[in-house]
Amino acid sequence: MFGWGDSQICPIGVDIGTGGIKLLQLKRKSEQYVLQAAARVALPAPMGENDSERGPALTAALRKLLSGSDFVGRTCVTALSAEQMHVKSVRLPPMPESDLEQAVQWEAKDRLGFDLTDGGLAYFRAGEVRRGTEVRDELLLFAATDAVLRSHIGVLTAAGLRIGAIDLQPCAVIRAIRRSGGVGRLRAVVDVGQGGSHLVIAQDDRMTFYKHIDIGAGTLNAAVAQKLGVSVDEAAQIRVRMGRAEGDGPDESEHLRQAVADALRPSLEELARELDMCMRYYVVTFRAARPESIEVAGGGGNCPRVLETISTVLGLRADAAQPLRGVGKLNESTRPDRSADWAVAAGLSLYGAEAARVEEAA
Repeated sequence: MFGWGDSQICPIGVDIGTGGIKLLQLKRKSEQYVLQAAARVALPAPMGENDSERGPALTAALRKLLSGSDFVGRTCVTALSAEQMHVKSVRLPPMPESDLEQAVQWEAKDRLGFDLTDGGLAYFRAGEVRRGTEVRDELLLFAATDAVLRSHIGVLTAAGLRIGAIDLQPCAVIRAIRRSGGVGRLRAVVDVGQGGSHLVIAQDDRMTFYKHIDIGAGTLNAAVAQKLGVSVDEAAQIRVRMGRAEGDGPDESEHLRQAVADALRPSLEELARELDMCMRYYVVTFRAARPESIEVAGGGGNCPRVLETISTVLGLRADAAQPLRGVGKLNESTRPDRSADWAVAAGLSLYGAEAARVEEAA
């Protein structure tokens, strides 16, 4: 962070997803975070199909977002999308940290099939797994190829951004939601993105479980489009509009509302069943307590139908994530009860900020 007087500016959080780009920058003023700037743009569906066209288009979109908003500086923290990452879980014998990194490198190269000296690798200890008298450490591996990293960095630097750090999306989500309350407890978060959903279970800020599920907002939009005979873009607008109407008061015909609900039900129930199986695996494998609730981030967090289905199937309370709760100077698009979709960008902007506060207090 950098600043003047009693204000400190956080880096710009850059969230480039399958369906759009979101930029968000926070500022710490005294003991409160306030919104410095936020901007977003939707991306046309074909962008993910042609890398040679995607890079320049992303750069142009970033430049436009940066020039049209009140962002301070050009230092950013970014994250690769889940679709760009290779994720594996491995089990290794307990060993000192000094030996673990080399063992993880060998295991990752064997499991992932590419040379990690040319890419990036991060790993997390998920927990101990016991089989009789045998004890193993389960680790979560996140890796990206050199080509993916170079392409991502090139897009941002061409837009005039200076990369301060490259984070992981699930880490950013947990960081943002942890700041908004409930420090020190076990929490489960499912981020319903355009290209899929991502379940993260964390104890405080330590990730202990991660799972990518192919069902996301894109799946839901396609189901509504097929049911209503409209384009996917039109279906997305209808789904979002009806989600807000369910929360703020009905403004759609009952016939349309029922048709959308019928279209969403199979995919939402399948997503919820996948989440339930993940929860069962987590409890049995690590002999852990089941989270008492689940928070829903991403586009799904703003849809009551998503929350209701997940809650019913899992038998848990499902709440919309509010990563910007307690942040001052929010606008209509970032207000707390609609901020679930900003979780990744907010968490990226907060990268290092909480650690800095601890150092200042010491």
